[in-house]
Order: sequence, then structure tokens, then C-alpha cells
Amino acid sequence: MKRDHIIETIIDSELIAPGSVVITGVSGGPDSLCLLHALVSIADMLDLVIVPVHVNHKLRPEADAEADHIAEICDRMDLDLEMFEASCAELADEAGISTEEAGRIIRYEIFDDVAQSIEDDGVPGDRILIAVAHNADDQAETVLFRLLRGTGPHGLAGIPAVRMSEMGYMIVRPLLSVERKDIEEYIRENRLRPNIDASNSDNRYARNRIRNELIPYLEKNYSPKIREHLRRFARLAYMDDLLLRELAMSEYGDSISFDDEKDRAVLDLAAAKENPPSINSRIVRMMLEVLGLESNATYEIVNSIMDLMYSDHPSAGVDLPLGIRVYREYDKLVFSGEDEIIRPDESVEIWPQVIPSREFEPDEERPYAAFDFDKFNAEHPGRIGEIVLRTRREGDYLPMKNGSKKIQDLLVDAKVSRNARDSMLMAAIGSEVLWMLPDPHFSKEREKEKGRFSQKYQISDTTERVLLIELGESM
Repeated sequence: MKRDHIIETIIDSELIAPGSVVITGVSGGPDSLCLLHALVSIADMLDLVIVPVHVNHKLRPEADAEADHIAEICDRMDLDLEMFEASCAELADEAGISTEEAGRIIRYEIFDDVAQSIEDDGVPGDRILIAVAHNADDQAETVLFRLLRGTGPHGLAGIPAVRMSEMGYMIVRPLLSVERKDIEEYIRENRLRPNIDASNSDNRYARNRIRNELIPYLEKNYSPKIREHLRRFARLAYMDDLLLRELAMSEYGDSISFDDEKDRAVLDLAAAKENPPSINSRIVRMMLEVLGLESNATYEIVNSIMDLMYSDHPSAGVDLPLGIRVYREYDKLVFSGEDEIIRPDESVEIWPQVIPSREFEPDEERPYAAFDFDKFNAEHPGRIGEIVLRTRREGDYLPMKNGSKKIQDLLVDAKVSRNARDSMLMAAIGSEVLWMLPDPHFSKEREKEKGRFSQKYQISDTTERVLLIELGESM
């Protein structure tokens, strides 16, 4: 490998446009340090402004020392490091998610905030990029992880090289086609001193076991090119998914009409039934996106709408969140607002299960709740089978850090409209609510995406078994 291989790869990718301001996420590990060094190397040639950003999550004892090391590196590169401190633990507890997922959410929020401040200083938004350092091995591991957990074609497309942030800034991954061994060689050749995260060797985590055990096993016993094959699979899945979405977009425009006076959208079934089901399922998802229900586009909901499309029943219907009803009018499928009555989504199911804590690594793309099973079992011995999914009842309460709160009071404080309160679903045992499911009627974005959780059985370092409650598989 030539010394400038990675630099040439970044330039050839055309992800970094000349004249860009590049916000670069820097953990200090080999990948991010390689990316930062390579971008600095081409900054003059491409007229780039490099803005390194480090987020200290305070998760490990060595975090402060690592942050200082990154500051020294940036100082030697004559870069002004933007450094932030943010504890993941509070968000993880509040949202009932892993600290890894909490850290990811916080980092991208900070990247957006930095981008916004740069734009406020007069830089056009389309000149601002956010560069992160996922590599080709990350891509292979992600595809295999998602395949093992179960996912649809969109998930099998892997990590995208380009996507938009929540605030509309371009996120790019210039190293996505670069293998980890090439990054390590670049680090050695340029005498860089990265931070090394020891937790990457901890095989208690499923993703680490895939990286450190499963892929080497497959390389040795099945295919020495398994990483390359997984990346190829992701590229093909991405191309197929993109093409199908483009075809669906074309058909969407021809078969959907909007009636603003009646506050409804109508799908022409005669036209739609000429399409393959794979196109129609994507049209349904697009319709849900237009209606603000993208996060509710689960496999079950999309399939229930697909069943309506192909049903022989001329007047069947399905109730969706936000008071929207989908129903047949003979040769039409109508998406209509039903503001007066908001019904619960009857297609949703929960799957409680008990797993060893060392195997606990849920799919962050799917909503879930996780609790210390032994703490739960001490309070409700042998009653895991009594956890049910239902709407609110008189006397329901959610355990908090200090006491508990009536569900009625919580819904009022969360600014949930009166006509939506009886539609909100919760996993409960008796009157004790464990998890209020994600719902678009919550006022906070995190609650819309993750829901609200009992604080009574929180997972800790001493947790041996996890009570995991998951929803249906996303498409």
C-alpha cells in the first residue's frame, strides 16, 4: 500500500467538496485520528477548513487523559479543537437506552450545534460537512449484525456513505471503503499515537464478538474474503433499495391524490395493483412519512395496510397513530384524519424475554425497554408472563427515581392532548407501568422515539439477567 492510498481514496470519493468547512468527529482512536490527519493533509489543496470536535462522555477513568491527548494532537496540527463534556448516563437512564446509543445521540446533536454556529457566523449551510470515521470493516460487521438480528433490505444496505443530519447538514464517511488494516498501516507510517479503547476487546458485547470471534471464524472456516463479500452485499442491497425507492416514488406521484378540503389522501388501487408488492410497500412507507408517521412504519403496520390494498373486503380499515385512519372505499385506499377519535394501534405487540446481561445488546433501531430481571422478579416473583400491553386504566402509575407518578398526571405534564390519552400503549403488570411506548403525541422528541420508562428496576454493573421488552421488527 502506498503511503497516500487513504488520501487518494478520500479525494476520489468526492465526498469532500473543495471549499468545505469539515466538522470532524475525533474520539482519538485509530480511525478518527487517521481521518483527521488525512483531512489536514489535503486541507490546503482543497481549500478546506477543518473543525475537530471531541465529546468526552466521562464513561471511563481514562477519558480525561484521552481528551488532553487529543487536544495536544490538534495543537500540533495547528487546529482549534472544539471540546465538549456530556454524560451519557443521564440520557441512557431517562430514555431507557444503552450508554452507547445515548453517546451516539449526544455526539450527533453536538455536531449539529457546531454546524449551526458555523452557519450563524456566515458560512452557507451547503458548505458545511460533518465527517465521521466509519471504515470498511465497520460496514461488514454492521451488515452481519443486522442480518443476525433480522432486518429488511434497507437495513442490509448497511452504513450509508452520505446522509443528512437531523438539522439538515451533510454527514459523510470518507473512510467507508478503507479497511481497518490500511488505517493501522497509515497510523504506523505517520507515527501517530491514537487512544486505544480497551472495551473494543470485551467480548461480552455482541458486536465485539462478531468482530473478534465470528468474522475470524468465518474467514478461517468458510471464506477468507467474508468481509469483502459482506461489503459487496451491502453495496448491492443499497443499489437495489435505492432503485426500488425511485421506482416507488414515480408510481407514488401517479397513484396518490390529495383532497385538502376533506383532509385526506387517496391511493388509486387499480393503478397500485399493477405494481409489484415491493413497490407498493414502499409507496405505503412514503405515505406514512408524508403523514408524519415514519417512526411508526413498522413491519406490522405496513403489512396491515398492504392487506387492505389486496383485500376483497370493500370497506375494511386500519387505525394509525395521530388519529389517522386508513380504509377502503371500493377501488380506493383512503388515508384520512379522524381528530375526534384516536384509537390505539392494535397491531403492536411486545415480546418480554430474559437474557444474560453479557448477551444484552439490543438493536438500537428498534424501540425496546430493559430492566434488571432479578430486581423485577424480587418484586413480582414468577410473574413475567403477566406483563401485558394495554392502554391506561384508573390507578396506573409509573415508578420514578423518587416515588411514583400517576399516569394521568404524567400525560398532562407531557402535554398529551386529551383525545389521544386513551390511545397510548404501555407495558404494565397490574397497575404498575414498566414502559410507556413511543408515541407521536408526546411533546419531547426522545419520548416520541423511545417512550417513558420505570426507574424502579434499572440496570447496573451488578445486573446478571436482563428483562428485555421489544416491539415488532422494523422494515
